[in-house]
Amino acid sequence: MAQRVVDLTLPFDNRNPRVRTEPLTRLEEVGWNITKVAFDTHAGTHLDAPCHQLPGGSTLDEMDLAKCMGPAFVCDLRHVAPREDIEIEDFGPWADRIVPDSRVIYRTDYSDRRFDADYRKSFPCPSVRCAEWLADRGVVLLGMDTPSVGPVFRTPKAVVDVHTPLLKAGVVIVEELSNLGAIEADTFHFVALPLRLTQLDGSPVRAVAIVG
Repeated sequence: MAQRVVDLTLPFDNRNPRVRTEPLTRLEEVGWNITKVAFDTHAGTHLDAPCHQLPGGSTLDEMDLAKCMGPAFVCDLRHVAPREDIEIEDFGPWADRIVPDSRVIYRTDYSDRRFDADYRKSFPCPSVRCAEWLADRGVVLLGMDTPSVGPVFRTPKAVVDVHTPLLKAGVVIVEELSNLGAIEADTFHFVALPLRLTQLDGSPVRAVAIVG
């Protein structure tokens, strides 16, 4: 069976207020096009390095890239309403698959709302209890189609409290995935590799699912 590649990455362009592109040289002027791109390390579909929120945490270039690729599955959590906590019980149907070295991705379809005014102010995310449970189960990667794994619409402490158990356990957090409904496979090969940036706290990624 032929393999199919599903792009799970948000467009990286000026529609995202955290990304800016502008011409640096033009084909008609010097013979080639070069574009200047400015962005922060957590713009668009991206992953978090431990030092993003952990004092003394490892930086992007110190992360184990093997965690960023491998077998994965999607948990359909579309029933959890915006601003509600995702609890351990919501992962119940997949609990027997959430084991050491697993890559867990949860679907809310919230990326469809990325142009809404309240995009970063109203989305579901794990409770601290749930984040601790996922970390204790030995998950190596947790991906989601929301702006963050933590509730940025509450307080900075609330955001840190959700990230901390995951980052302490070495879980790779991949945020702002999209198009998860197009995978249509129980298990697939997931890839989300960061740029080779040194001593930094995160990076945009090109995330894909390889199906078949």
